[in-house]
Amino acid sequence: MSEANQPPKRPVGPDRPRGRERHAARGSTVARDQPVVAVVGYPNVGKSTLFNRLTGRREAVVDSMPGVTRDRRQGGAEWNGRQFQLLDTGGIDESDPTPMGRQVAAQAIVSIDEADLILFVLDARVGAAPGDLEVAERLRRSKRPIIVVANKCDNEEAEARAQSLWSLGLGPVVCVSALHGRSIGDFLDVLVDSLPDIAIEDHDDDDLERSPAFCIMGRPNVGKSSILNALLGEERMIVHDRPGTTRDPVDTLIEFDGQEIVLIDTAGLRRRGQMREDVEHYSQMRALDAAGRSDVAIVVADATEGITEADLAACDLAAHAHCATLLVLNKWDLAQPDLEDLTGRVRRKSRQHPSIVACSAVDGEGLHRIIPAALRLYEKSRTRLSTHALNNALRALAEERPGPRHGKRRLSMRFLVQTGVGPPVFRLEVNDRSLMTRDYGFWLENRLRDHFDLSGVPVDIEVRTRE
Repeated sequence: MSEANQPPKRPVGPDRPRGRERHAARGSTVARDQPVVAVVGYPNVGKSTLFNRLTGRREAVVDSMPGVTRDRRQGGAEWNGRQFQLLDTGGIDESDPTPMGRQVAAQAIVSIDEADLILFVLDARVGAAPGDLEVAERLRRSKRPIIVVANKCDNEEAEARAQSLWSLGLGPVVCVSALHGRSIGDFLDVLVDSLPDIAIEDHDDDDLERSPAFCIMGRPNVGKSSILNALLGEERMIVHDRPGTTRDPVDTLIEFDGQEIVLIDTAGLRRRGQMREDVEHYSQMRALDAAGRSDVAIVVADATEGITEADLAACDLAAHAHCATLLVLNKWDLAQPDLEDLTGRVRRKSRQHPSIVACSAVDGEGLHRIIPAALRLYEKSRTRLSTHALNNALRALAEERPGPRHGKRRLSMRFLVQTGVGPPVFRLEVNDRSLMTRDYGFWLENRLRDHFDLSGVPVDIEVRTRE
């Protein structure tokens, strides 16, 4: 695994934090029953920078190259007690004839139709360029309330030039610098005053925390976005045969059998030497961050290639992020490799022993199994085992394979208790923790996983000395 893909080292020993305390960031800010505010405009005017500023989370990839944002992505924001949902969109360029450009614009137009309020972002240094005027005409036809956001107003001179934008006749003009935070408070005052009065159900933080978060990750061009679109029943994500189409992690809230679930699509995971642009590097970092706030990682592989080393590396990254892992073999309509053989290979090479679901995003075969399988993993990761059952299993495992010996001393496992969930965390008390070897620790972890049916779930064991 390349250095860039290595997760941060986790602390060990008595000072290591335990249980859900380590995973307070899991979940999503996406919520229902809140006003929706769409951030739209021509490419490279600072829409994603504004999105990051308002949500307080650096999740949208930002770069000076036009066209970095492609999919619709959603995040929650709040000002003076008023909560709302922001939709970040790709730039609308009516003159772009490419299939990718048309799909990006189509996604942005869908966001306009879904929005209760539109933030029309322009570059104040340039003014209303021809491309901005085309977007303005489309917004005028939408009949939605609009705030014209003159971005990149870093000084009073830029603010004076931005006053010409009132001639668009679309709505109030507010001058900001999303990058530096200039006048953001005044802008938010105008924004919340413009939100429609709609019935909003209160959701506290605990309600959002209880919504399972599943991220969809894997190598580029294996069909991650196609699977998400098929699960949603709509073209939420842009799909293209060019690898690297998805760049930002995109949160989508769905309801399955009465339970709300957050699905997060992520950029394809590449090795460091294969990243062609800084944008790809930051996209990959965002994908790894998305795994860190998810409960289950749905790792997608290509059935025409089988399970590759890169797929197994993605499973390991999910494990380091404390995610339960489900392997989804996509493109089953094109190839049907031996699942039994693949399952055995995964079990030998992947520490968490994830199960495999075969599907085809194109014809829908097997898609109905993905969410139920992920939910089962989510429930397993929150399993709380009785201390009595754990210590019965510990005694049986100690008889099956006695602890390692160093000189005249042998490791003696004395007591096992669960200290956390999501994923399960256990504290193992032994006579001398220095006698615990890496090999024996891995064996114990896997045998506990098998004994308590925790395949695909991380198992954290903290070893402490008890004299």
